[in-house]
Amino acid sequence: MRFIIATSYFAGLGFALRLIDEGHEVIVGVRGIDDRRSARCYDLVGNGLVTKRPLRDLLHDRQRYHDAIWIWDENHSVEENELLRREGFQVFGGGRYADTMEHDRDACLSFVDRYGLVPPPSHAFDDAEQALAFLNEHPESAYVFKPDRGESHDTWLPQSEASADANLELRQHLRSLRSDSPFLLQERKDGIEANIEAWFVRGEPRFAFMTLESKMKLTADLGSLAGCAFDFAFAVPLQSRAVRETIGRLFPAYAAAGYTGFGDANFIAARDGIWFFEKCERFGYNAHPNLFWNLNRDPLGDTFAALIDGSFRPNVAPGFGASCTMYMDPRVPGKVIQFPESIARDLYLYDVYKEDGRLLTAGYYDDVLIANAFGYTIPTAWDAVMATAHQVRFPGRSFRVDGSGTNYPSSPLRRYEALQAMGYI
Repeated sequence: MRFIIATSYFAGLGFALRLIDEGHEVIVGVRGIDDRRSARCYDLVGNGLVTKRPLRDLLHDRQRYHDAIWIWDENHSVEENELLRREGFQVFGGGRYADTMEHDRDACLSFVDRYGLVPPPSHAFDDAEQALAFLNEHPESAYVFKPDRGESHDTWLPQSEASADANLELRQHLRSLRSDSPFLLQERKDGIEANIEAWFVRGEPRFAFMTLESKMKLTADLGSLAGCAFDFAFAVPLQSRAVRETIGRLFPAYAAAGYTGFGDANFIAARDGIWFFEKCERFGYNAHPNLFWNLNRDPLGDTFAALIDGSFRPNVAPGFGASCTMYMDPRVPGKVIQFPESIARDLYLYDVYKEDGRLLTAGYYDDVLIANAFGYTIPTAWDAVMATAHQVRFPGRSFRVDGSGTNYPSSPLRRYEALQAMGYI
């Protein structure tokens, strides 16, 4: 088969490499970036490993690729995606709906509210002085700072457990702001955070899985927010409470739209019910490499093709997939990445290129690769992924080592136990 991976930041490079390994023809369609300072490193990513062409050139010559399956690895290039769909191309991922759900918070909340998914109470502000006055009026409540525009790492969470102390901590953060961008203060909810995702084919839900991820970069939930430091993935029944009370409420909307793709909901299960956080219906980060590398028993190309033609039926192993993001600190281009061939298929490559037979860091992105492994329990899956990660070597190699630990706030093991105890899974 022929595949085109449309990419903005090379999140789909690992998919492209797996498809090539399966014997398919693959072209990576590169959107490009505007930051000239990063362009040299950006241009290195994937060199010597995949065939790259500018996405705009592929669109211009698209009739040559009418037989290809076009895969969007993140939500970008919306007009190009919609053009291909209108002209009858085989497209999976991306598009206006998914982009809106991820990037237009008001539209997303309006959509899910119609089906009974409600976010924690939030309050919008144009400047810090307004927010400080509000916090003074609600001194016993804790809030999370969320900018209207910006990256995920711009979200700010107070570290204090006591609500009054968290309120004071947030006040100091607001006084330190140098940006005049509008923002939200969202009430901090005490509960169990998780992500549930269902797969739809022409509006019919066919499969669901849950991920429990830790987003803090350093061991014990220290450091800054990362896209995903590590996660655990496992299949859940479509009839489970976790599905029914979250993404399951939206099943009528997906059916009415005849939607093919992913539908997800990030939520907190709390004493006072389910609280919705966000939808991020796209590839990227660890969840899908974890699922495809560790749990899915069919070839990747066959899975993509089946989702497109409507024949998809899940063939997923019981147990747990574990992933661990390996990043470079500090980030430097041209450094050698080494690992034994025996673990090559357990790695999902991000920020890499090949030159003179050596795999090297491109230096564009902090995250170099994702290590993956399978286990029948969360602890055994983590032991297996650590055994893989420790065999990968590059300068400045960094990764979390506490995935099966229980002495930090986002412990997936404790969250899994809690969700079981509450009857969600």
